[in-house]
Amino acid sequence: MTILEALANAASLIASRRQAAHLEGREEEENLWLYLRALSNFVHVTGQVYQFEDSLKAAVPSERPHASARLGTYKEMFAQRAVELLLKTLDKTSEPEQKQHVRLLISLLNFIADTGQLDEAGDFFSNQLEYAPVAIAHFTRHEEAEAWMRSAAEPPSPAYILIGDEYHQFWYRREDNTRGMYRDYPIESELEALTARGLPSQMSSFATRAEAEEWLMNYSAKPYAFVSIAGEHYFAVYHRSLKRHSLHHVASALEAWEEHKRAVEREAALEAAQSNGASE
Repeated sequence: MTILEALANAASLIASRRQAAHLEGREEEENLWLYLRALSNFVHVTGQVYQFEDSLKAAVPSERPHASARLGTYKEMFAQRAVELLLKTLDKTSEPEQKQHVRLLISLLNFIADTGQLDEAGDFFSNQLEYAPVAIAHFTRHEEAEAWMRSAAEPPSPAYILIGDEYHQFWYRREDNTRGMYRDYPIESELEALTARGLPSQMSSFATRAEAEEWLMNYSAKPYAFVSIAGEHYFAVYHRSLKRHSLHHVASALEAWEEHKRAVEREAALEAAQSNGASE
């Protein structure tokens, strides 16, 4: 089983436990499962899946998992309560496979604590709906991104990168050292929703992109804002980890999003037709 599959299984455990806590009105427990889901997402979007796998291999085997000493120093104590919940769940769970998922989540908490990322991960949990999808790197041209992808011994994966103003999903598979990237559209659905009833009647206007970027450095989008540049409407997206904005031409972005959705529909229809043909 790959580390990605193991994390997916742990995510299924989180989902079922969270739903049970919700249905039974255990609000604090539900929030802790949501916290654990956010931490798993944090490791994914920051491209640290294989670093986490390395920490698992380096850990000393023990009959009962330990909790990192750094968990108790976390100022909000949320991580400490989460690991206490996991240890309690471990004791009450008899199924070996479920126990393995719980152990993995304890190791995940320890990894984040031992690498000094508890505050950052906690901020991600508290504010993830207020932040743009995380991009870990920015490249001016596609050739630069390609060179980085080829030269990195073991690049962060999976993760978003920016090429110019466009999101690309980057992936690397340790098992066979394959890697690649493709254009992705993580903000276009948000843009579509925000413009469903038309563009804002008022927005800051600039003659050039450079003027808009200078203004945005002092008045960052949180995480999105509309601006006008030379009479054209743009969607500004603030990337906290990169401390920069990307600017998306509204009309072009929405057109690309519609084309992407049509392409996905065509592919789904083709797969359905092939599946039906094979079954006849």
